Amino acid sequence: MKIVKNSFYPKIGFFLSFFLAFVIILGFVYLLTPLFYIICWAGIIAFFVYPCYQKIYLKTKRKNLSSFIVLFFLVLFVIGPLSVVLLNLYQQILSILDWLKPFTHQSIYEFIEKTKKYPKLYVLFTKILDQIQPYLPQIQEKLTQLISSIVQAGFLSITNLAKFLFSIGFQSAFTILTLHYFLIDGEKVIKEILYLIPGQDLEKKKMLERVSLILKGVLYGNVLTALIQGILAFFIYSILGIPQNLFWAILTMLASFIPAFGTFLIWGPLVGYLFLTGSYIKGIILLVFCGVIISNLDNFLKPFLIGGKTKIHNLLIFFSVLGGIVQFGILGLFLGPLILALFLSIIEIYKHHLVNHLTDHSDVNQNE
Repeated sequence: MKIVKNSFYPKIGFFLSFFLAFVIILGFVYLLTPLFYIICWAGIIAFFVYPCYQKIYLKTKRKNLSSFIVLFFLVLFVIGPLSVVLLNLYQQILSILDWLKPFTHQSIYEFIEKTKKYPKLYVLFTKILDQIQPYLPQIQEKLTQLISSIVQAGFLSITNLAKFLFSIGFQSAFTILTLHYFLIDGEKVIKEILYLIPGQDLEKKKMLERVSLILKGVLYGNVLTALIQGILAFFIYSILGIPQNLFWAILTMLASFIPAFGTFLIWGPLVGYLFLTGSYIKGIILLVFCGVIISNLDNFLKPFLIGGKTKIHNLLIFFSVLGGIVQFGILGLFLGPLILALFLSIIEIYKHHLVNHLTDHSDVNQNE
């Protein structure tokens, strides 16, 4: 078989060049892997604060100064308070684990005896104990195993949180540095990304607008709503003197993503706890405040934040947040919805272009 040099060697050169470029790209991605969280946090924060940067830049006409002003207020009002919140959360989780630890070797009888100072709670537990008496040894064994697992998982989480708090200064410094360049060169980065994406400029612009709309709907409409619900929960828990108020407030914030039940999964048992311990007035206040304000907050806050332009099912939001937290930790609270936004954008492009194209092509063939 005769090899045509004019066609053979250029193909070999193309594939070698493609392979070399692929290896170099993989090497670059691998090089940036340790900085993955820093880059992601910087990008997510840039998405939120870039409109503020633009407004400041219109007045100052200086990119570096505008970026410095944004970063200064970000550190002062966000990163600083967030560090304090994480430190307090660490202390409260540690306190809860210390409270749970004795139950790993304590019998149910000993626990019930400690509830005598709450008569209604003691009577309730006593009645339950009478009903489960034949199965008590098995229940005691399973309960001890469950509490031991919770304590072990809790101490592992608290260790990871301690490591995070220890390294937060280092990570924050590099995140702020990365954010600075994202702000001053953000438009250049977006233009380069759009240039590498195949397609017409008009289609690229529509895709970018679609992604931006979904991101605002998911992040502003859901994450920000959950954050406000968590703040209000912390406020009422603190006033009513509920122990470990910050811990329960953060759980309330996370529970707001769960469809149907939402924040009730946290404040509902707390209301029951207050009634069982004889704090009836506090229980009524918590029930009214959470039932009327916190649980219904998203009904009018989401339309205000996103204008009702984006309709995303709550189940999708819940799965994206839950999966994001499992895979990426606290970063997943934002990265999960971000990936969801990109996924829905791709589905939208597929629906409007590929499906319509195939449908039109099928109609033409039928007419012929």
